[in-house]
Amino acid sequence: MSSAEIYRGWIIEARPVFCVQVWSATGECVIPIHNAKTEEEALHFAKRWIDLQMTPDRVKPQPSDSPPPDFDDDDIPF
Repeated sequence: MSSAEIYRGWIIEARPVFCVQVWSATGECVIPIHNAKTEEEALHFAKRWIDLQMTPDRVKPQPSDSPPPDFDDDDIPF
């Protein structure tokens, strides 16, 4: 990860991110994995994400749903 810098009033920082693509009966999804150090670790985190989606009491989002306006992908636990 690079150190943050200011550009035209914006704070910017480069971050390595693994994008894991998954498919299910509802369609395709790309999961950004921010904290993985290796491809294997990114796949492990993606499996944890899938496990969370399979929890029966969890409301499953449909592929056409858009994230809420205050969604911040830094809230993703991995």
